[in-house]
Amino acid sequence: MNEADLTKFRAKRLTAIPFPVYRFLPGRDPHPTASPQGHSYLAPGTEEPAVEWESAEAWEKCEAYRYGWDLCNHAYWWEAHEAWEGLWHEVDRGSLPHRFLQGLIQVTACHLKLRLGRADGVERLRESSRAYLASVIEEVKDAPYMGVRVRDFAASVDAYYGKVFRPGEGIVGHDPAIYPYCLPGR
Repeated sequence: MNEADLTKFRAKRLTAIPFPVYRFLPGRDPHPTASPQGHSYLAPGTEEPAVEWESAEAWEKCEAYRYGWDLCNHAYWWEAHEAWEGLWHEVDRGSLPHRFLQGLIQVTACHLKLRLGRADGVERLRESSRAYLASVIEEVKDAPYMGVRVRDFAASVDAYYGKVFRPGEGIVGHDPAIYPYCLPGR
């Protein structure tokens, strides 16, 4: 996947929060939080912005959760991972929202590994994200969870990776026509 492919990511926005000035790619860009040139750098002594989590049922009020989808749907995978990881730290370990957010985090990490051409990481993260999302599906069945029909989302991720990645063969390439966009609640 090259830079031109990234311009093909299009989905409706769920928040009005501006996107970062670049999509972080390890080895190419300044680290967003560790480098003073990073797009999300905070000077030493500056407090991290608070992450507000109420409940899975109140997902529509959770701007960080919705912004994570905006980022994921527009190929800001490292940034989406970070947005959801902040929430992941706020929920009870092993709980349904914890497992769901872990599955989403792993999906975005898998997308980033695909972008980096790291077949080993794609394969490992596909399996772990699939397991986390399966554990959520087992509990919620076909009902929406945090605005998402998890079974449908997981199936779209599987369909995407079935086309763009083949274990043993490697990365075939990005296909924007089947990218697993998700617009919670829509």
